[in-house]
Amino acid sequence: MNRSSVLYLLIAASLAVPGTAFSQWQWKDTNGRTVYSDTPPPPSVPDRAVIMAPGRAPGMYHAVEADAPPKGDAPAKADAPRMQPTSVKAGGAKPKDADTEFQERRDARLKADLEAATKEREQLARQQSCQELRNYAAGLNQGMRAAKAGPDGVPVRLNDDERAAEIARANEALQQCNS
Repeated sequence: MNRSSVLYLLIAASLAVPGTAFSQWQWKDTNGRTVYSDTPPPPSVPDRAVIMAPGRAPGMYHAVEADAPPKGDAPAKADAPRMQPTSVKAGGAKPKDADTEFQERRDARLKADLEAATKEREQLARQQSCQELRNYAAGLNQGMRAAKAGPDGVPVRLNDDERAAEIARANEALQQCNS
């Protein structure tokens, strides 16, 4: 084989490999193990467990709810808006179409996800703040030099009484972290 044939084979092989890599599914099973497959996960796997889906960036998989097939022998019109049966409220309001209900569910889910992320971020910030406070209190108890800014911005060392007051203040704040 001459050099140009080998070069063409290498180029063809390198172009063929990435296409197969993008057709892989990846998800976490109930035991926490990562599963790789060329078929979608079973319906028992929740959407949040799917790490990667074909044609999507990692972590961007969200299953789309499929519409129920029309009942009866009459074919559904493509132009007609799809309506799902909903209960009519006491005020006589009209039932909502499927797109409106989907938007409301999606908005509610996004709001819940945002609240959960905000709560998690606040909890992590609190944990970090408490850890910094623990480190500061440990340093004060071990005799670390401590200073505060004076009226002109120049650091002024704490004397023994000020150090004791600062240790008491740090311990009070630590009690709030532990509760």
